[in-house]
Amino acid sequence: MNKTVWKPESEIDCLLKDYNTFGIFSCGTCANLSYTGGKTGIKIIKEHLFKNHKKVKLAKVILTCCPEEIMSQALQSNKKSLQKCDALIVLSCAGGIKSANSCQPGLPIINVLDSVGSAAVSCSDQILAHSLCKSCGNCVLTCTAGICPLSECPAKSKYEPCKSFSETNTKCAVDPQMDCIWHIIRARSKNLHLLPLLKEIHKRNDTRYVFPTPKKSKINIGKKFFAWFAARIQQLELVVRLFR
Repeated sequence: MNKTVWKPESEIDCLLKDYNTFGIFSCGTCANLSYTGGKTGIKIIKEHLFKNHKKVKLAKVILTCCPEEIMSQALQSNKKSLQKCDALIVLSCAGGIKSANSCQPGLPIINVLDSVGSAAVSCSDQILAHSLCKSCGNCVLTCTAGICPLSECPAKSKYEPCKSFSETNTKCAVDPQMDCIWHIIRARSKNLHLLPLLKEIHKRNDTRYVFPTPKKSKINIGKKFFAWFAARIQQLELVVRLFR
């Protein structure tokens, strides 16, 4: 799941100030599970807009915002309502914002959420649930038992504990209020011995993606129908409840 959080109120107001009438598309998947999308996100942003004397002409939950096919169908099926809007707010991660812009809807796309990384959905392990992927491009989770050191270590020490690491003190050397994540990683991981090797490989910047990337094929009838159907689903409450 791509986890999202609300931007600061001052930043949201800055982004909205030049427009008076809005349409809202809210992602029913990742943002919904982050409590920034779905019906919850729509309710929150609507209250903020009304408080600032703004108008809302359209508010729809769509299955997911990142596929261009689904976004294109959502824009097309709501074309008349969108023509009455000054801008479209898309409650989703950066993928949905890119998708909406790619469809060239003819009105500004407003992003009021920040993408903070990928997270496990419905994760009972609080350390893993809190550890967000920072999309560094050189993942080491195999060696760190699924914990992202860039996310959890204040020193941003990726391949080994920081220089102030103590074998005896389990508290963080940078922030004594928290436990040292490297002590936790050491207790959980069986692949720490690979970290120095990965560090050297990442330094060399070897050619990436040695496996062939499939070429994008033309959209077939099945994909078109799925996109049409997905764009018209208001929400998947029964599915989402399983993850809450």
